[in-house]
Amino acid sequence: MQKHTVVIRRFALGPLAQWGFIAGAIVACLPAFVCSWGLFTLAQGVRGLLYSWRDVGFEILGQRLSFNLLEMLKLENFSQTLTGITGLGLFGIVILALIFALALGVFGALVLLLLGAFYNTTGRLQVEVEPAENNAPTF
Repeated sequence: MQKHTVVIRRFALGPLAQWGFIAGAIVACLPAFVCSWGLFTLAQGVRGLLYSWRDVGFEILGQRLSFNLLEMLKLENFSQTLTGITGLGLFGIVILALIFALALGVFGALVLLLLGAFYNTTGRLQVEVEPAENNAPTF
């Protein structure tokens, strides 16, 4: 069989970026879901901790002295924000996971686009190819 040498001079950047976006988004789906679930779990835990600070007090000589620690530390707005976030529930987890996956897809597209542009300006890839046999399956 006769072998031929082929030189890849440049990559088309558009399809390379599309492939990077799709591959990045698909690969990022599971980690994005786990991260968004962890973020919502953390937000629920912090919200529960902050709500336990609403009525903090101690007893002195049979009298209970109580105060609102959230108000004293000016954390009421943060507490309301956490309540809004955790109120979204499963819908919020899915939306945040999709946003993470899309962001990582854009990152993947950018990385492949920059690699392709770098290769187009600097590299030449030499590949040796040979014709396929007639009985060999082609993919």
